[in-house]
Amino acid sequence: MMNDMMPTIEETATAADLAQIEHEEWLRVLNTWAARERWEAAEALHGPLLTKTEWEQHTADFNQFMDERDAAFENAFKCDEDDDPDAWFSDGPCK
Repeated sequence: MMNDMMPTIEETATAADLAQIEHEEWLRVLNTWAARERWEAAEALHGPLLTKTEWEQHTADFNQFMDERDAAFENAFKCDEDDDPDAWFSDGPCK
């Protein structure tokens, strides 16, 4: 099996590679913390973006929109002739 012969990252990575990976992971954590602090500062200055009631209304509206979109998407690919498999050949493009 080919996967048994493939080297793992532990076998091929140098100390510099592992240090780079660890450094990039730490930068992602720092960026997450910084973004959270910026958001908290903006909320402290301007208040929350939405109140709990507004958020619940937005969520309900969005879920309704997504349900309508899903139904429209499903209906777009339906055909009146779906019940008759031979209709494709007698009335459709394959006649």
